[in-house]
Amino acid sequence: MRLAILALVCAACAQAAAPGAFHLDYATFLGGSIDDLASAIAVDSSGNTYITGETDSPDFPITNKSFTVPYSVQGCVFVAKVNTNASGIVWSVCLPAVHANAVAVDANGGVYLLTDGATVTHLTPDGSKIVYSKKLNASIASMAVDPAGDLYAAGSAPAGFPTTPGAFQPDFRSQACPIGPPIDQPPCANAVAIKLNPSGNTAYATYLGASGIDQANAVAVDAQGNAWLTGSTTSPDFPLTSNALQTTFGGLNFSGPLRFGDAFVAELDPSGAKLLYSTYLGGHAPDAGFTIAVDAAGSAYVAGVTQSTDFPTTPNAFQRAYLGPTVIPSYLGDGFVAKFSASGVLIYSTYLGGPQSPPPTILQTDAAGRAYVNIAPTTPTIPHPTLSILNADGASLANMLAVPGLFTLDSQGAIYFANTTEAYLFSPTAGALQTSFGGGTFDADIVKADFSAVPSPWISTIVNAAGMQTGTPSYYPVYDLAPGELILIAGSGFDSETRVTIDGVPAPVLSLTPNLIEAAVPFESSGAQASITVDSPGEPRAPAIMNLYPAVPGIFTADGSGTGQAAALNQDGTPNSPANPAARGSVVSLFLTGAGQMTPSQLDGSTNPLSPPFPIPVLGVGCNLGSVLFAGAAPGLASGVLQVNVRIRESTMPSNSVPLYIYIGDYVSQYLPAPVTLAVE
Repeated sequence: MRLAILALVCAACAQAAAPGAFHLDYATFLGGSIDDLASAIAVDSSGNTYITGETDSPDFPITNKSFTVPYSVQGCVFVAKVNTNASGIVWSVCLPAVHANAVAVDANGGVYLLTDGATVTHLTPDGSKIVYSKKLNASIASMAVDPAGDLYAAGSAPAGFPTTPGAFQPDFRSQACPIGPPIDQPPCANAVAIKLNPSGNTAYATYLGASGIDQANAVAVDAQGNAWLTGSTTSPDFPLTSNALQTTFGGLNFSGPLRFGDAFVAELDPSGAKLLYSTYLGGHAPDAGFTIAVDAAGSAYVAGVTQSTDFPTTPNAFQRAYLGPTVIPSYLGDGFVAKFSASGVLIYSTYLGGPQSPPPTILQTDAAGRAYVNIAPTTPTIPHPTLSILNADGASLANMLAVPGLFTLDSQGAIYFANTTEAYLFSPTAGALQTSFGGGTFDADIVKADFSAVPSPWISTIVNAAGMQTGTPSYYPVYDLAPGELILIAGSGFDSETRVTIDGVPAPVLSLTPNLIEAAVPFESSGAQASITVDSPGEPRAPAIMNLYPAVPGIFTADGSGTGQAAALNQDGTPNSPANPAARGSVVSLFLTGAGQMTPSQLDGSTNPLSPPFPIPVLGVGCNLGSVLFAGAAPGLASGVLQVNVRIRESTMPSNSVPLYIYIGDYVSQYLPAPVTLAVE
């Protein structure tokens, strides 16, 4: 019987695969006492980072207050230049805008911002002056800057958009968009492309579209000044070139008043007068390009989302089969990445993701031709990877990372992340410009990751080892611990020298892999919060913070997922399952962790006794399915694992999946996203 218990309780450990490891060069908070959100990040040739976002914090570290300053009822858009090791701010300003959309830097250090989806602002390299600030007559989704300081913008606009003489498409071509009589919407939008010279004057402005709805979502510029664009179109007559990869429109899809069509990829010459390349990219279902990048050879990389099972993939593609939903037309499906040569020849095209992958928003390339995109295949990892690095041939992944947030690359291949974070589970490096949370609900943060050095510990998430999630008595997800709880610390760069301490006390490590640590919260932990440090000798880290509760019960499940069939034993000692349900009136044994303090007290990292007396929870134990006959330390298992024997009520409705809850005092076991269940006949 004990072997069966061990097999069930240890199922959780099998859930973790291996996102890539990296050396953490630095990690820092950036924020004040109210709310601060990161929106975009850029890096210059020296390794200085530029982060932009919104702040409501009057004490946000603004070095130049000549433009505006934030206060509690009126925020502003900040941009901060952070030095190469994130030990300090070179300069920072706040602009009178509501939202930051993008940031870029030119070869001379000039900084460019896109705010409120329409205004572009050019700042001098020292951030002291505005070279120009210009509101564009369009809804702008993306911008790019070439080394000389020319700015390229892409988006959409209705009729009346001011095009320039000689523009490729000076006229608006979209027709009305009815959603059914008698209501007609205003005319649809066409995609637009705009180029400003370094002084902010319009070099060109052109429509790009036809009779349907056309939206440019992203723009990138090559070394010759050609602008590559991607987006979506419902136009069966979208302007194409003779060398187009796909000349046939894949088809129109409806979801209520919404319309979906194909992705498009297009290239304009430096004058905006000539369409060098244009093609549809898609199948019969919704397809859209959301981000684009160009490498030094002029090849264009496009990433987006598709629901088309017939999306055009290449024979050597990493993922040739569609894995997403096919029921309701939307932009939740599989991601895709496609690479085109400078002349428009398709080099590779692959699905990436599924099911229901959100659209990728960032795509960058390195000197080796690898594509970095913030979308990842579906895997059983804890947590799910959020960034994929696709090899140059599109046939395999070089790496996956579980680091959320916005990102950019430098010329050496280091990755810089910007994110909006709560106080929890973010562990700054020693010497960072801000090692503690500023206050409010959110701070911005900045992280630099380097693949060329020895990996260092990085925490992605910490969960109850049984529940696979964190929770309070009332809702999920938050960041909670309980004394004696077994936890899983997921991340990367863990090795035999990795140390785990909770409130300065070494936490017993039960198992360790490069991506997962199973540890026990010391029983002596007390107070409202716990400080968790995961680091290595010579690389000290500031602690991550979690709430500390008297109990955070999590029931072990058969597949280790934290939901569904419980890891339970029937009265005869066999595992409970739909094929082997428990009889009403019989006794089942359940196993959980996170019950809190025990009496008599237990030693951290010890093994539960094999014979009475067994330590029992200080708080009472209850179960929704019947009376609790025994609740105490599970014999022979790690301290922190509780066994609860429950006699099932005769009145229980038979089912293969009866919802199961354990109560430790006022604290209940996991119930979101789905409850744990028991099979009862």
